Amino acid sequence: MRDFRHAKAMARTLRASLAARGFKITASQSLELIAEAFGMADWNTLSATIRAEAIGARNNSPSPQFPNDFAFSTPLAGIGFAFSAPFESTLHRAIAYANHREHQYATLEHLLLALIDDVDASAVMEACKVDRGALKRHLVSYVDNDLKALVIDDGECRPTAAFQRVIQRAVIHVQSTAREEVTGANVLVAIFAERESPAAHFLQEQGMTRADAINRISDGLIKGGERIPG
Repeated sequence: MRDFRHAKAMARTLRASLAARGFKITASQSLELIAEAFGMADWNTLSATIRAEAIGARNNSPSPQFPNDFAFSTPLAGIGFAFSAPFESTLHRAIAYANHREHQYATLEHLLLALIDDVDASAVMEACKVDRGALKRHLVSYVDNDLKALVIDDGECRPTAAFQRVIQRAVIHVQSTAREEVTGANVLVAIFAERESPAAHFLQEQGMTRADAINRISDGLIKGGERIPG
């Protein structure tokens, strides 16, 4: 099992895992994400904690203890993280929506459009009384009209920075809770942090909030579209 002393190794694993899935981040960004997962304000704070622990070990004095709640446990420690099978399909669908429209970028709106048909995200939407039909119509109108200027220039669309941040945020949350998979439900919650995005606005228009989504998931873990007693 890895703990905070393996932070740099975790950051490398996270960066490599994201890169393999088409989400590129810098080394410094991966370090900051790991610091966030451990509940630290930033990498400098976590780094100072690591140094203090090392000094304590050398002096044969009690080393500072890190909260177990933030420890990375297997299997995430070994392979970084995994997307659930339904969410893998959702990601491909979001990219396909952008490519079909010959858009240069896959945006959060393409992602949210794909999440409407994601079994885990749709279960959360239903629990929050979202009119998925109306949401889909608004999103289709937006991507077809407001995003029509995003003409593709190199044959393949690329995820926007906001798209990547949402995925990264969902990954870090899942790792910090020691769950094994990132699902569409996790990603749906992560969208709300992008407060200025049309995607978050469309969800809010449906009367859905981040707290609503988290509460519905907490009431009973939603996976595969079903409630599973926690």
